[in-house]
Amino acid sequence: MHRVTSLVTSMLVAAALLGLAGTTAAALTAISRANDRVVSTRELVSQFALLREALSEESFAEAGYRRSASDEAWQRVEEAVAAMPLLIQQVREEVPSSNGLALSQLSVLNARYVRQLRATRDTPATDGDDRVAGPALDAMRALLEATISRHRDAVTEATEQQSDLTRRLSVLLSSVFALAFGVLVWVFRLDRREQRRLRRESAAHRTRALTDPLTGLPNRAALLGTMEAELARADTQAALLFLDLDKFKPVNDTWGHHAGDALLQQVALRLQDAVREDDFAARLGGDEFAVFLPRGSGVEAVEARILAAFARPFEVAGQPFDLHTSIGMARSRGASQDPDELLRRADEALYRAKRARCP
Repeated sequence: MHRVTSLVTSMLVAAALLGLAGTTAAALTAISRANDRVVSTRELVSQFALLREALSEESFAEAGYRRSASDEAWQRVEEAVAAMPLLIQQVREEVPSSNGLALSQLSVLNARYVRQLRATRDTPATDGDDRVAGPALDAMRALLEATISRHRDAVTEATEQQSDLTRRLSVLLSSVFALAFGVLVWVFRLDRREQRRLRRESAAHRTRALTDPLTGLPNRAALLGTMEAELARADTQAALLFLDLDKFKPVNDTWGHHAGDALLQQVALRLQDAVREDDFAARLGGDEFAVFLPRGSGVEAVEARILAAFARPFEVAGQPFDLHTSIGMARSRGASQDPDELLRRADEALYRAKRARCP
């Protein structure tokens, strides 16, 4: 009888362990798939966020041209609209084919925007809107926001699914803890490893999303985030310097983009050396840089140091090259000021400075 009981008990324990092993394996597989879905969908969000940033570049370039029409401003517009199709194709190659329809619609809308933009090149800006070709741009923005929102919803759904599966697994393990202590420890360690991996990947994605890959400086998104936090303070005295490199385009035309990239990296190093520890230097894109001064004091001295740093010849293709910069400065007007407004006023000051240098 004891042998039968032991045999039955052993069979029941074995069945329980097998059931636990099967259920645990199934739950872990589902968790792993949910993790993979979270990671892959976050990658999708990052890709479409790049498209949204390129769209902002188009909008910013057009707005700058409408405010101050010039051949140089129009060249910036052409560069911005030329970059979008290349980026769309790059994203198409890196994301699943299920996103093809959205990317195709974006390509059609961008082509329509470019046609409208070129057709209205000589149309002056109105007081209410300095983007004459805005409707097509707004349609692209709405499409991108809808796509990003849909993928973020997928991330939320996968994260909730992961949390639900983890909760059920914990309940199951706690009910048979005496029989499956080893399994519980293994699952716990696996879950901790997965959580650490997700945190590392999330931190890495955030760092990449806020850093200019060429110069290592913070990018436009990082600058706007820092400005928004500082300008919300009631006692803010912040200031912004907007920099544009003079004679940079001939470097790319003469020596190629590799030399231009190397020159931009030299510019970033000198800019970092010229600003103070608590100042925030960033690359906005192309040959445009900005320095945000949270304290606002000493802005003239910082500007003088930057000009002095840029007065020394740079090295291009092993040869000395004189590259100067024009700087526009704007100060905050009290708390709750929009960072885009401060950036816009600094941009206007920059173009006034450029016109003063080249009458």
